[in-house]
Amino acid sequence: CLVGSEMCIRDRHRRKIMKRFAVTLLAVMFILAGCGKSDSTTPTKDNDNSAQVSYTINNIKIIPGTDFSRAYKELGEPVKYTEAASCYFDGMDKVFTYDGFEVRTYPAESGDFIQDLSISSDRFSTDKGITVGATVNEVVAAYGDNYVKTGNMYKYYEEGDKYIYFFFLNDTLKYFGCAIDTDNK
Repeated sequence: CLVGSEMCIRDRHRRKIMKRFAVTLLAVMFILAGCGKSDSTTPTKDNDNSAQVSYTINNIKIIPGTDFSRAYKELGEPVKYTEAASCYFDGMDKVFTYDGFEVRTYPAESGDFIQDLSISSDRFSTDKGITVGATVNEVVAAYGDNYVKTGNMYKYYEEGDKYIYFFFLNDTLKYFGCAIDTDNK
């Protein structure tokens, strides 16, 4: 290309236009990505009288001790699925892993029942604002000192054998959730 020639000027002009187009296209893509469906998977401990120990994810209530089939249909296919022979029941215990949480079930005559909902992502929080990364002191300040400590797990029993729990490693919350003691069923 000869400097100053008409062809060279056109090439530079085309390159400028292509760069502007590429930058504009990228900007539009980032804007549209931000306008997509919002993340509505923030669970909160329910305060209604029907199920004190539960979390709601994408408007789907996960209640320990209840049949998982309806919630499973609404949650859709898990990212990962595992099963193993149950230690307490005839049949298979199952783990359904989703993005940021797991649902563990135990076998019952009428289906798979929820034993545990375990939340491991800092995208989720409890009704009192506790999320993965919180300290023991923050959890105790929010939920009180009426807990049962087993190893690194703090359990707050609320309905007989149903409880919410917080698991710590080096004073940092690694996961939390709600569960039911199934060894008494």
